[in-house]
Amino acid sequence: VNRVTCPLCDMVCASVSSLKVHTRFRHCDERPFCCHLCDSSFKNTYDLHKHVETHNDSDAYSCDVEGCDFTSRTWQTLRRHYKRA
Repeated sequence: VNRVTCPLCDMVCASVSSLKVHTRFRHCDERPFCCHLCDSSFKNTYDLHKHVETHNDSDAYSCDVEGCDFTSRTWQTLRRHYKRA
């Protein structure tokens, strides 16, 4: 099994490709994915997509538990609500 140690911290990765991913997310400030609605930028498209959902004017997601009127603009926030409630 190959083990590759990060030269910037003590993280040990299983491959050179996983070390590249680790380095980009933990040690680089580059944020090439920009929101077209504001000045925010992100390291990956997933985080950009989650952010863009917050610009939604309507509360697109609502709790379906009887008596609960919780609403949110993102699916992730609704999931967090379900886990807590």
